Amino acid sequence: MGVPLRRRRSVARQKVSPKDLYVYVASDPYLQQHPVQQTAEHARRQAAFTAAIKASGKHRAPFDSLDQLCRLVLRDGWQMQERPRKPGNLPYASLGSLFKGRADALVEIYGLLHAEDGRAVVIHGLGGTGKTRLAIEYALGNAAEHAALLSVTADSPEALQRNLAALTAEAILDLPEHEAKEEDVRVNAVLRWLAEHPGWLLIVDNVDTPQAAEAVAGLLPRLTAGRVLITSRLTDWSGSFQPLELDMLGEEDAADFLLERTHGRRRAAAADKADALALAKELGGLALALEQAGAFIWQKRVSIADYLSRWREREKKVREWHDARLMNYSRSLAVTWDTSFEQLDAPARALLRLLCWLASEPVPRALLESETAQQQLRASVAIIKDAGELANADPEGADIEDALAALTGFSLIKWESGNDAFRIHRLVQEVTRERLPPERREPWLRATLTVMNDFLPGDPPPDDVRSWPRWEPMRPHVVAVIAAADAAGIGEPTSRLMNELGLLLVTQCIWAEAESLYRRALAIDEQSYGPGNPKVAIRLNNLAALLQATNRLTEAEPLMRRALAIDEQSFGPEHPNVARDLNNLAALLQATNRLAEAEPLMRRHLEILFDFTAQTGHEHPHLHAAIVNYTALLEQMGHSPDEVSAKLNAVAGRFGLQLGD
Repeated sequence: MGVPLRRRRSVARQKVSPKDLYVYVASDPYLQQHPVQQTAEHARRQAAFTAAIKASGKHRAPFDSLDQLCRLVLRDGWQMQERPRKPGNLPYASLGSLFKGRADALVEIYGLLHAEDGRAVVIHGLGGTGKTRLAIEYALGNAAEHAALLSVTADSPEALQRNLAALTAEAILDLPEHEAKEEDVRVNAVLRWLAEHPGWLLIVDNVDTPQAAEAVAGLLPRLTAGRVLITSRLTDWSGSFQPLELDMLGEEDAADFLLERTHGRRRAAAADKADALALAKELGGLALALEQAGAFIWQKRVSIADYLSRWREREKKVREWHDARLMNYSRSLAVTWDTSFEQLDAPARALLRLLCWLASEPVPRALLESETAQQQLRASVAIIKDAGELANADPEGADIEDALAALTGFSLIKWESGNDAFRIHRLVQEVTRERLPPERREPWLRATLTVMNDFLPGDPPPDDVRSWPRWEPMRPHVVAVIAAADAAGIGEPTSRLMNELGLLLVTQCIWAEAESLYRRALAIDEQSYGPGNPKVAIRLNNLAALLQATNRLTEAEPLMRRALAIDEQSFGPEHPNVARDLNNLAALLQATNRLAEAEPLMRRHLEILFDFTAQTGHEHPHLHAAIVNYTALLEQMGHSPDEVSAKLNAVAGRFGLQLGD
């Protein structure tokens, strides 16, 4: 009797070939003690099989007892190579039996993706119907068929690029290019990996704008080695995509979800089934509303009938303000949100209003772990108290962790795998923002800006890769918040965040987006501080550097000259900022072969650094580079080595220095 041991997952100690096979053969004494009942023909085949194993020269081990067999298996299994980890970054685990009413949709997705012209399927439908959840459940249910399970959010072309680039991370695809500064380099590395590793499944989530859809369509020809599953509110897609419309859950399935979701925590009643059906009908089968209703019942331990009564009471009030023609969410969702919101204490309400300005992408938990975040939460609770919204609100007792727990309990936020980040559904954000009276929105937005500004310090700056672990997860949130702040006329720290994000994007060669941010930051600061303010000079220099990097030198030059004039007026002619401006302008003139104009500027830059060195007794950190640059310029102008040396020594001598000091 031969017992083959097939490869299985284990801790690696000794690497072996994936083709190696461990075989265990029962000894004659064991067979005598455990005779096998078989026909003569089967016995002959078994004997031939055992003889072939012995003759093969491959690994085999005899065993005299089952205990010995177990020891051999454990010994050899420990030496097996660990099975390679399947790359993936799906944000959520499966709902298991709570995933109701979508069996037919799962089958249809499978059929469309495996059709001859499949490869890309668009799950489309209204917001809150559960498109993302359906895509994730499909991926998890068919994981064995795929070499990788990947997901990117793509609500804009920029988000698509950013999130594709993020797949290079060590925790996902672990590509060497994950350390590359340029976003295009990382995106191309991911696309190359996808081309070379067939069999993956890629979820492209929240493709809800025509611009995002166009970007996805442009990318599709490069995604031929796997399958693509898209979620979108859009219905108009080209023939390259197989559409699948996702309707609301049926009432029976929705009721079953409510009953199972609240099992063991609701106040049970004989009419639960009927009440669940009634509530499912009121909610219109909207998955997001069903989850929040179930979370409310679970959290408050009330009956379904009690929740239904509360919901209907709130629905009368929501009718007064909900306008289906203007709003992107259904009245049933608005009522569900309103019912849950009424149960939140002041800190949870305040935190939800702080978070509603962010993007719908993962929010790093670390954003809320600072003392500044805690202070802003307390200040926000004070706003609630002063407005008479909750008279018993206690600002000093407000705690972020408690507020997060409350929002989680009512399914207003959802934690990602690992609990290092969470998401807020964009419809929840929309309702929260719109329910804030216009005159009360700015304080919340300013508080969010303050928390973000504190979380994203300028040291190290965004163009330093050491800051990227903090900046990269925050990019979509910075974009969302500064857009809202700019629209509200909040100049500071909006312009600072625009400028810092621009620095990051320039480093990654994302020129167009960076230029837009630089120009807007410049306009804000000119209006806020006046055209001659030193902050304006900083914005001018950054924009000019971008224009120079993109070979628009004639546009860059007047900006550099204006920055130089501002700094000379503000700080005096010998200030380090002036030296920087002189160097920038001289380099541009040198690049346009205007060497005679560049020389006095570069010499003046060098003089300021020599002066600093002479006065402090410490060599300026940029002095060596300035000498090298000035030397190169003089040589380019045709000066001999002796002439160059004489000119350099003459400049240094004015400050009592000699080259080499």
